[in-house]
Amino acid sequence: MHVFRFTAYLFTLGLFLFLIGCAPKQIVRVDLDTYLTNQQEYQGKEYKNKKVVIAATLEDLSERYDAYRGKIIEVSAPVTYYGRSLFWTWYITLQKDGHILRCYEDRYRLYPDPLAVNAALSARTRGDEVTIRGTLYRDGLEMERLMYNGYNIDTNNPFRYRYPRSIGY
Repeated sequence: MHVFRFTAYLFTLGLFLFLIGCAPKQIVRVDLDTYLTNQQEYQGKEYKNKKVVIAATLEDLSERYDAYRGKIIEVSAPVTYYGRSLFWTWYITLQKDGHILRCYEDRYRLYPDPLAVNAALSARTRGDEVTIRGTLYRDGLEMERLMYNGYNIDTNNPFRYRYPRSIGY
């Protein structure tokens, strides 16, 4: 009996420590100029358990693309295109004031997350802006989160099921 209590205690303690380790990091939003000026500060001990996200506009991204490359950024703009390629990659195009950015997701299971795709298509239909957070690479923004209409969707790890299409009954 005592062994069972001790094992249950250890299991509870292990679960608690696991959950603490999996806690999401606090997001710190900053603009590029502030980040570049205080870059050492944002990499110090104080920001160890925080995620620094650089807020950007499409205009600033197109003017200073190389300065943003490799960093986690957040950008908002209307969706003008949704597409899907053969190699398990789906993407959207953000466009505002003549500036265009391709945002893509290539790390998912067999099908893209239906909630993220529906949010992107709904925003495109309505002409609304979506907010995308991700890492900027040479070929565009690799999405991490898609935020629209109160939803904050993780595009990397969809846990929602994809229901099969109806077969015409």
